[in-house]
Amino acid sequence: MDFNNIDLNDNYERSQKILENYTFETLLLEIYCNIKKENINKEVIQKHFESELKAKITEAKQIFESNIDNVIKYAKNERND
Repeated sequence: MDFNNIDLNDNYERSQKILENYTFETLLLEIYCNIKKENINKEVIQKHFESELKAKITEAKQIFESNIDNVIKYAKNERND
């Protein structure tokens, strides 16, 4: 699917997430895979979490910006019906 040009008339594409979920399970897996045991502490985990959150927000903004024209067009067409 082309996230740079979502077809908002397609129910499947319209239902796609702009911002992906971030679960404790995901966080724990990232810690397990990316952070050495001796480095696991509050500061390191908080820095990792904030970095991941910032990356997800950046990705969501890019998806939104790539589709803003589609959103505007769809919203206006909905009001005309």
